[in-house]
Amino acid sequence: MRKRKVIITCEHGGNYIPREFRYLFTKYEKELNSHRGWDIGALEVAKYMSRHIPAPLSYQRVSRLLVESNRSLQNEELFSQYSRELEKPIKKYILGKYYHPYRNAIEKNISRCIEEGQEVLHLSVHSFTPVWNGVRRQVDIGLLCDESRWPEMEFCQMWKTQIEQLLPKKLTMINVPYNGADDGFTTYLREQFPAEKYLGIEIEVNQKYAGTEEMSVIRSALSNSLIISEDLVEE
Repeated sequence: MRKRKVIITCEHGGNYIPREFRYLFTKYEKELNSHRGWDIGALEVAKYMSRHIPAPLSYQRVSRLLVESNRSLQNEELFSQYSRELEKPIKKYILGKYYHPYRNAIEKNISRCIEEGQEVLHLSVHSFTPVWNGVRRQVDIGLLCDESRWPEMEFCQMWKTQIEQLLPKKLTMINVPYNGADDGFTTYLREQFPAEKYLGIEIEVNQKYAGTEEMSVIRSALSNSLIISEDLVEE
């Protein structure tokens, strides 16, 4: 197994709304505190993995209901129904203060690592609501990748096997509950870096475990299985 430089990110780590935009959500605190406002439990997992692998962590604490850091500039979901009607100069301000600095810093870090001859494994940590459109999702852990990029698919297959050995009673699937090739930060980064130098893997954990002892078990298994399957010593 080739040595890889691991970096961890969490695009939906918080539901913070800057003071100047709080007026947009005075009637929508419930939505802001729900899975719509942030990925509940994801930052907890990301911080744990960062400490135990170890690997550097970057996270976005501004709510995706203000600006969606995991969407491209062309995506209609970039601004939510609560911020979509803001004037263009204000949207530009939001992008310049919260969106671009977050993404640019991570991209520059990846670029620097690759320039130094390292292969980068980018783990983007997320969580998902257990019930969507009235349907209960059965998957517990999702590993999302671009199946057309063989290094990513190979890695997910191997990691899935390791996770299943540690969590035999949990259902781990590849590209469930979402398709890893859909629009997202990792999708953008794949366009910037070649498949043999950059692996963008999204981790999705079922929010039904947030705040429970089982989440502690899951986050531990994710870290330990990764250490077992990869030599994480930097070149």
